[in-house]
Amino acid sequence: MPLKLHYFAGPGRAEVSRLLFTIGGIPFEDVTYTFATYGEFKPKTPFGQVPVLEFEDGRMLAQSGAIDRYVAKLAGLYPEDPKDAAFADMVVFHMNDFMDLFSPTWQMPAEEKVKARQDILAGKGGDKLKALEKIIEKAEAEGGGYVAGGKLSFGDVVVYTYLSGITSSAMDGIPKDLLNAYPALKAFRNKLANHPAIKAYYAAKTDDSRASYKPDP
Repeated sequence: MPLKLHYFAGPGRAEVSRLLFTIGGIPFEDVTYTFATYGEFKPKTPFGQVPVLEFEDGRMLAQSGAIDRYVAKLAGLYPEDPKDAAFADMVVFHMNDFMDLFSPTWQMPAEEKVKARQDILAGKGGDKLKALEKIIEKAEAEGGGYVAGGKLSFGDVVVYTYLSGITSSAMDGIPKDLLNAYPALKAFRNKLANHPAIKAYYAAKTDDSRASYKPDP
């Protein structure tokens, strides 16, 4: 029986694990919910939230960070060298900090949401993107062009997923050409988007929420 990944149909917090499964060629069942159908499953989860990874024996692993690292290890995308793993985690935590800046905006009225997100990008959010760009530029200069150990890891997949998601149709107020101001990040995102497994995955997706995950035109 394949592992079951439970989440809503959109990208969100399960998208990294979906891609790790896909890149690693690991069969899994992508169990998706609507807000209407999720209520029946919610009490079965460890913390009343998704994503959840269900094992063959019925046990459930919660928290996207734990799920991502588990699947990355299955897929051979979690660095074996402790130092490389730490640098991959460093970038992942940085991206989490970046996305957390936008968390308070989700409950805001439309106009207030747009302004708040623009203010974030003009302040701390922009600073975090600039810091990330320096890391990517350094990785490119040192050879390999990946955030840890000179080869693809789950850290790169997280960066790609969040850079793609920040300009998706779900993020009102974020310019769709945001990454034009960060050429190294734009090139990195596009490099990952053209990875054969990732490209094929999104080629089969027609929902508007995933349009920004595809390679640049």
